[in-house]
Amino acid sequence: MGTSDSTTRRDNGNNVTDGFCWAAPLGGCSGPITSEHLVSKALLGKKAYHRIGNDPMHGEGSVYIKLGALSARILCKKHNGELGESADRAAKQLLDAFRAMRTPMSLRGARILRPVTRQVSGVNYGRWLCKTHCDLMFAYGMTPDVAYVRYAFGRELPAPVHFYLPATVGQNLRLGTHAPVVSWRRLVNTERPDLDAFSVTLSGYETLVCTIPYVWKGEPMIDRLGSIRMPTPVGEFRISFNWDGEPVVEERRTDA
Repeated sequence: MGTSDSTTRRDNGNNVTDGFCWAAPLGGCSGPITSEHLVSKALLGKKAYHRIGNDPMHGEGSVYIKLGALSARILCKKHNGELGESADRAAKQLLDAFRAMRTPMSLRGARILRPVTRQVSGVNYGRWLCKTHCDLMFAYGMTPDVAYVRYAFGRELPAPVHFYLPATVGQNLRLGTHAPVVSWRRLVNTERPDLDAFSVTLSGYETLVCTIPYVWKGEPMIDRLGSIRMPTPVGEFRISFNWDGEPVVEERRTDA
């Protein structure tokens, strides 16, 4: 097992802890602690955006961060390699789908009236959400829930992980027009100390992730969205999410 001394540096006035692997709860750390992009570099322009707040829908404390500061030594070489590219690829595919949805006439054969469907792995997008959360939590000196660590790696879960769309069925979402592309916020509720939740928004598409069922304004939210549909001049544009093959929740075992 590889080991490393912990060092602390400062980026943009925030304490950032280097030298530990946030995937250590999985076991099997090996090799040196490597640098990890806190938000997938392929998704970002010159700036990324994150915020931390108490209100799940309107977080406070908005901060802009330069792209060059969005990395830290927070994963061992083995676990960094195990993450692979499938999670980042799913996020990029979803972002590209949003952009195509906004400009359907730019698609090949667009003058032919026909529906367009883009497929995105919901599981891998969920892994990207958990990975992004773990990266940012750990880099800023906080410990992510082990359920998010395990989901990011596709491992068996100690508790269910919910992926909520904080919107209602049929609500018109403005997707693909937002800058900055990625925002993140940790959610804190003093009335629910058992709530460990976070929100990630990708180009206007927000996902609220938590390990306990969550109700917003007295109404249940959509867990694991199946599809996004939008009428366009060339027919319906549909983004379909496939949630097959999700990590299972481990069975609770009790001694007889």
